Amino acid sequence: MPPRRKLNEFERGRAVAWFQDGVPKREVARRLHVSISVIVRLIQPFTATGRVQERRRPGRPKKTTPREDRLIERLALQTKTASSSIIRRQRRVATNINISQQTIRNRLHGFNLRFRRPAGNLTGLRYRDEILRPLAVPTLQQMGPQAVHQDDNARPHRVRVVNDFLQQSGVNRMEWPACSPDLNPIENLWDELDRKVRSNLPPPRVVQHLYQMLQAEWQALPQRIFTTLVNSMRTRCVECQNSQGGYTHY
Repeated sequence: MPPRRKLNEFERGRAVAWFQDGVPKREVARRLHVSISVIVRLIQPFTATGRVQERRRPGRPKKTTPREDRLIERLALQTKTASSSIIRRQRRVATNINISQQTIRNRLHGFNLRFRRPAGNLTGLRYRDEILRPLAVPTLQQMGPQAVHQDDNARPHRVRVVNDFLQQSGVNRMEWPACSPDLNPIENLWDELDRKVRSNLPPPRVVQHLYQMLQAEWQALPQRIFTTLVNSMRTRCVECQNSQGGYTHY
């Protein structure tokens, strides 16, 4: 085990006491299992000041002034349902200064104010406009009135814009009770795709490169994987029933 790089208050006191009793610094370091440099940095200020307290570190400077913090607090109190991203935009309009959403969250936490997370409508809109409208719904309509659309309880699948669109499109939707087991073999397919992408060296460094790599690996997946997953559905259901909705090896 490598030597530690830090001492707690009790250990600092012991180290100084041993040093005052004539124990060499290297032996003190060995007894406390720390680097000799740790003991040297402790003893040098002690011999000069007589104190063993650890030096206070200033840390990173705050990115906002007290006046700017009060503005963040006022914006949060004016619109209690606003998310940190909305407060960030409002502050940028008011001050023409840009800071991160994490800084906004940190300041709200300091004021004991809870920030509201975005409701997921943007992702829901993309799910509707990029998947359901051009792909899923036309396919379901071609399959006939007995076709059933299967998604899950992921937040983008259950937002109002998605629910309204599917209802207006006359799509039959599979209901997913809370905490229901996910038997969809697409999860195994995503896992296979993920392993294929991660095996590429060097890994993608920009979003466009990742997008192209995902498309290429998806096209390269052998048909036998799809066939095996589809044929596994009966066994999946039987195993899920035997485990009373609990864990299965899939």
